[in-house]
Amino acid sequence: MITQELWMDLKLLSRQGMSIRAIARATGLSRNTVRRALAAKTPPDYKPRRAKPQKIAPYLDYLQAQLEQRPWVSAAQIYREISPQGYGGCYELVKVQWRSLRQQQQAARRACVRFETAPAQEAQFDWKGPVSGLLASAPNRKLYFFRLVLGYSRYRITRLVTLQTLPAVLADLMDVLAILGGLPQRLVFDNFGAAVLKPRPNLRLHPFFADFCDHYGIEPAPALPYSPQRKGKTERSFRDLAESDLLHQVYADPVEIQWALDRADEQYNLRLHTTTGETPLARLERERPFLLPLPALPFDPRLPETRRVLSDCTISYHAAYYCVPHQLVGKRLTVKSDPRTGQIEIFDGADAVATHQQAAKGQRVIVEEHIAELRRPRWDRLRRAGSPATRAASSAQSAAPQLVAWPQVPVASRPIADYVNLIEEVAQ
Repeated sequence: MITQELWMDLKLLSRQGMSIRAIARATGLSRNTVRRALAAKTPPDYKPRRAKPQKIAPYLDYLQAQLEQRPWVSAAQIYREISPQGYGGCYELVKVQWRSLRQQQQAARRACVRFETAPAQEAQFDWKGPVSGLLASAPNRKLYFFRLVLGYSRYRITRLVTLQTLPAVLADLMDVLAILGGLPQRLVFDNFGAAVLKPRPNLRLHPFFADFCDHYGIEPAPALPYSPQRKGKTERSFRDLAESDLLHQVYADPVEIQWALDRADEQYNLRLHTTTGETPLARLERERPFLLPLPALPFDPRLPETRRVLSDCTISYHAAYYCVPHQLVGKRLTVKSDPRTGQIEIFDGADAVATHQQAAKGQRVIVEEHIAELRRPRWDRLRRAGSPATRAASSAQSAAPQLVAWPQVPVASRPIADYVNLIEEVAQ
């Protein structure tokens, strides 16, 4: 292809006295190409070639429909499907076309429109982790970073957490909302399995998480699967955590890690935000009056679970065993565990019957007063409850027949001779 610059260079070399053979050797062009360019009065004008009809053109609609219905299908499978339909081209053409359609679909999926939310309209939360190697005393312990970001002000709060169970998530949310002093109208989050049983469009939330949102009057808004842009404020905010020195140090305890997180959040909230042009703390002051008030009674984040009392007067809860009074053997009790303190409460209906501290897997927590009666000699327990002979005598006495007075009924008085005569008449 001869560009205008190259055509002018060929003309200049010719004016300098170079032969066609020398110009061709210097530029790497053929002599015929140099000869035609020097003979032309204007630079070559190239026009786009007319596209040739492709053999796969009649099947493009079929490929597009299959991509929408079955995006997991490979190009080889599509080639095997359209070959019996009359396609006579090669597999390579199908592969190139299928890749192009997929790229267009992915580009359309990634495309988004940037939007801003009104004050107190939305908050987003997410996690980063697990991360290990941060604690000197427990280098293999997995830690997570929970972060909530207000959509309008970009004000953020980060908490170090060790669990991602539903009670732990609710407790973290309650702590963060208490720090804010109010509630947003909507919560945007990922489809984590503890709360989202089925993602959108057929959304189904865990009933306990739905009760939490109803209690606080917050609209739950889980993002669509594979759409991180919907919660981009939290997704983007974790980048500074990954690029900082915070994850590349060793700490004495979790309190020291939380102190470092609080300091990083304080610096961020006082820094000028590139999008809003203000500091998140300044925008929070304007957003705070629009936050919904906290409810008068806090939500109980302890998820109630039912356990049956075993014959050894214990219940099994999270691979550990906890003692209850021996009178409850065989009954179903309700267990509630506080994710923040690790305290476990056991209820018989509405009455609390035992309180324990969470134990490690395989451990047995025994309270002596719950089974003290079972440690007494058998004869003493029977004496207190009554001996078998006494219980049998009492049972026999209660089962003995009782004499009942016969009711007084008036009867007519007749001579015996009347009955004798009646018998003789019947006998004849």
